[in-house]
Amino acid sequence: MRRRAADLWVRIGGGVIVALAVLAVAAPSAATHDPNAIDLLEALQPPSALHWLGTDSLGRDLYSRLVFGARISLLVGVGAIGVAMLIGTALGLAAGWYGGWVDSALMRFVDVMLCFPTFFLLLAIVALIGQSVANIILIIGVTGWMGVARLVRAEVLSLKEREFIQAARVLGFGAGRIMWRHLLPNALSPVLVSATLGIGSAILVESGLSFLGLGVQPPTPSWGNLLIDAKGTLGVAWWLTLYPGLAILCTVLAFNLLGEGLRERLGRS
Repeated sequence: MRRRAADLWVRIGGGVIVALAVLAVAAPSAATHDPNAIDLLEALQPPSALHWLGTDSLGRDLYSRLVFGARISLLVGVGAIGVAMLIGTALGLAAGWYGGWVDSALMRFVDVMLCFPTFFLLLAIVALIGQSVANIILIIGVTGWMGVARLVRAEVLSLKEREFIQAARVLGFGAGRIMWRHLLPNALSPVLVSATLGIGSAILVESGLSFLGLGVQPPTPSWGNLLIDAKGTLGVAWWLTLYPGLAILCTVLAFNLLGEGLRERLGRS
């Protein structure tokens, strides 16, 4: 039953993610209106045949803005976790392989980074360097690598005493070759699971920053700033909060289902 459930979670989560990715890539064709076109005569219209998900306070089509917002939210989630994976994997490999004072220094640095409240650190860095999409990706990535580093270090500590690593040492392979061609491929399974789960968290962080006005800046639509646009009309335009909230919920849930399913699958292999 656990096997079947894991396979089902992978299929459901992966299917939703693929559908969202296709929709984001095909946004210019999938959108029914210009996402930034203002029409005050159509402001705050409920869902209809003309505007499938209604319009916002400036008359912009909510469905089109959601579709284009998927590009930004998915880009931020995947890009930020890519940055975190690169930093965490490199530091975790070095700490696990070299051990000694290198391991102690890197792990104490990880402990120090974990002491900072992550969201407040994000707010401070965003306020300092600016709010472009590239900056948001970089900021979320450089504040989210610590768990990956610990995970990779633990895998390397387990793997480096295995026979195939000892054989590589006896053959005279250098540390770089052993780490990148032998240790890293065998340590990737838990890293991939962590990355899948982390993308959902990164999307939530971006949405929170955008809701506070420190994320992706208007008129570029993202799911977070769609929510902040809807804050003042919550009592009269329920659709402005419902559909962006559902988009965030379904996307994060899909990544979590995929991650949990992969964890079960890889744990069996």
